[in-house]
Amino acid sequence: MTLRKKPTITGIILAGGKSSRMGQDKGLKLHNGKPFIQHIINAIESVTNEILIITSSIDYEIFEYPCIPDLIPDKGPVGGIYTGLKHTKTEQNLVLSCDVPFVTSTVLNNLISEYESNYDVITYEDIPLITLYSKSAERIFFESIEKKRLSLRKTLSTLKVKSIPIEENIEPYVKNINTPQQYKEATQWN
Repeated sequence: MTLRKKPTITGIILAGGKSSRMGQDKGLKLHNGKPFIQHIINAIESVTNEILIITSSIDYEIFEYPCIPDLIPDKGPVGGIYTGLKHTKTEQNLVLSCDVPFVTSTVLNNLISEYESNYDVITYEDIPLITLYSKSAERIFFESIEKKRLSLRKTLSTLKVKSIPIEENIEPYVKNINTPQQYKEATQWN
């Protein structure tokens, strides 16, 4: 019997949003013939095979990774991140929203290479949903929910955050798609 090496990092994909600006589930929108989430999974799989999808939609079960509904519903990204951190077994956790289909292994490896254990969060500046979180941040996310502080930026302001610049070679791969107009323009980005 081969022992599987314990992963040191977990990928957490937030796919539970209401997609109100897009009008339909963003993670299942197609880009180059594949759902957004499949592109994200492919990038994460270059780093780890430990992936959690935070969603209550059964539509995501086809991707064959655990689908976990928010522990405390309707709390936006703060609730989704809390749920992911509560379920992870690793100290380092890559959290990505389901609307970043251009993300690559280079983007993720660059972020991971910036890891320092004295930070709770390593993030690209102004991109709070391609981020490396420490498992210990779970407590702060729970406190934010209890205090109804559901702004992700406000929650991050209570954590020790290392913000790294978005280099020119990374910039095209960290764009998110939130609206039909951005979706239409996306074909020009890639």
